[in-house]
Amino acid sequence: MPLPRPLRWYAATSLALVATYLAWPQDWRIVPFLLVTVGAVPAVLAATLRTPRDAPLLWRTLLVALVCFNAGNLVWIYHVYVAGRVTGDGTAADGLFALAGVLLLVAAVAVVVRRGRRDVGGIIDAAVVALGFGGVLWSTVLLPQLAEAGAPMTRQLALFVHVYVLLATLGAMARVALVAGRTVIALHLFVVALAFAVGGHLAVTFATDPVTGVRPDWTNMLFMASYAALGCAALHPSARLITQPGPAPVDDLSTGRLVFLGATIALIPLIGGGRVVFGLPTDGVLIALGSAAVIPLVMIRIARLSGQRRRAEQALVRAATHDALTGLPNRAACLDRLTADLAVPGPGQPAGLAVLFCDLDGFKPVNDRLGHAAGDTLLTAVAGRLRACTRSVDLVARFGGDEFVIVLHDADPVTAAAVLCDRIRDVVLRPYAVDGEQVCVGLSVGVAYAGPDTTADEVIGRADLAMYAAKQSKAIGALSLATA
Repeated sequence: MPLPRPLRWYAATSLALVATYLAWPQDWRIVPFLLVTVGAVPAVLAATLRTPRDAPLLWRTLLVALVCFNAGNLVWIYHVYVAGRVTGDGTAADGLFALAGVLLLVAAVAVVVRRGRRDVGGIIDAAVVALGFGGVLWSTVLLPQLAEAGAPMTRQLALFVHVYVLLATLGAMARVALVAGRTVIALHLFVVALAFAVGGHLAVTFATDPVTGVRPDWTNMLFMASYAALGCAALHPSARLITQPGPAPVDDLSTGRLVFLGATIALIPLIGGGRVVFGLPTDGVLIALGSAAVIPLVMIRIARLSGQRRRAEQALVRAATHDALTGLPNRAACLDRLTADLAVPGPGQPAGLAVLFCDLDGFKPVNDRLGHAAGDTLLTAVAGRLRACTRSVDLVARFGGDEFVIVLHDADPVTAAAVLCDRIRDVVLRPYAVDGEQVCVGLSVGVAYAGPDTTADEVIGRADLAMYAAKQSKAIGALSLATA
């Protein structure tokens, strides 16, 4: 599928400006920088107007972020080119850049939440991995740089939190893009934009002269690339898919994956405290804040896995004890429940139990004429009516095929069975809407009562025989009844 012409022109122009940035005379480098940064604004504005109604909030957030970035650039340019300062850092531009960074982070988190809502486990794993390697980056690169520059603890804490949040978001975004595959190229471009932004912040921290506060011009190329990638993401046709829920991959926490995650988590205390081995002070910031960031994610991951296991066990139990079509207890569950009820000790307890064995009359002609799907619809409707006729303490089960069993509990089971049969007779008289037709079926019911030392098989068998006796007088649209 060919890319839209605006996207091709924007991508080619932005790439050329980024690639040739250092070739421009130093006093003129502000021109390509502004062309790239300002050029991303109409691209994101176009995405805001083009995407569905539930997505513009993302693009509006990015649009405000770009406006803040460019406002900060203008303030920075004023202080350098008009006020004659060596650098615009340390001015009001820093506040605008910080606000823009927060908005960019909010937009990225919104994408993760909306697009990755079906892959929470994978996103947590990706964030944990990113935080683990972030600890390595912090302890081996950033902390020595800050210590050499004599940065106060407050700046170290602020930078640590900033870097950690960015890296966790980047890891989560990378996971979302990986699951999306090539169908959502805009999402990959968004990840690239966030990666360049993170790289730019790290480069500024690492490359800025601690004495003069001046940073080399090549660091601007990373931010320019971030703007360009974000603009390309906004102009790509798949931008409308960024906030739509993604697929639900298999959350398979295999042994290899578990070992890798465990090793990643161990990096933080090993590096933070292992510095002592090399005669360096313990990195308390990494151990305290790094652990505080990772532990909640691990606990959420464990809780989700526990919940998944519990739901899987419940699904297995339900599949083993319930009929898949009607949702009623199946034959095995019916016999287990009946056996348990008959085993309850107490004088006269079995005498308070009645079993109704029900078989549909006229079901086969409907099934043969309208098809099995219509037959399934009819069985489901019959099951619903039988369940509606009974009380919450009674049991309605699908015994097999078009046979249903009802177990009644009452101090006077004879009267209770008679009342229930009257209710069933009323509902049987009403036709069923099946496959656009009105069909009628009858119901043959055999009733048996539990006596002393009665077993489940015995009372079911007597009710079954009574049902066959009722079949002798069966009638469609009516109730045929016999008592054992």
